[in-house]
Amino acid sequence: MLRQVAEGVLIHQSEFLQTNTVVVQGRAGVLLIDPGVRGDEMACLANDLSDLGQPVVAGFSTHPHWDHLLWHPSLGAAPRYGTARCAATVRDRLSDARAKARIAELIPPDIVEQVPLDLLGLITGLPAETERIPWDGPRVRIIEHQAHAPGHAALLIEERGVLIAGDTLSDVLIPMLDLKRHR
Repeated sequence: MLRQVAEGVLIHQSEFLQTNTVVVQGRAGVLLIDPGVRGDEMACLANDLSDLGQPVVAGFSTHPHWDHLLWHPSLGAAPRYGTARCAATVRDRLSDARAKARIAELIPPDIVEQVPLDLLGLITGLPAETERIPWDGPRVRIIEHQAHAPGHAALLIEERGVLIAGDTLSDVLIPMLDLKRHR
């Protein structure tokens, strides 16, 4: 179920760790940020957007962790973006044949069968130093940092007063540093 948090900005909360999918309404459709975890939740989200007459025109993954790289066929074939470093990390992590099997081992056993991995990580890296998501909607500023994962991006929708932090602010999880980077 979608809930409005600011003008033109809605969220859908996953039951899995209470993660938020963010929907930003634009002129021709929506920007979908970190679209969810379970297939049924993403299908529900697609139905809700369809009922609103709002197709997905772009997607964005805030960082290269599996639960931020998922997609469902019902969301359509919109371009999906991440930072250049995020996309490079994803390509590297998914480069061998066993990558999806290893990721499936990380997913809690009670939901692993509900997580669609077919479209995992199919993102395009925006050129380094890109400041805004390329789409026909409110300006969404990309603030890349390395605090949580390689190529992590917080997104700022200035005109709406919304910051999308992608796991760096949570009342459920403790944000973890990318320990490989800090050794």
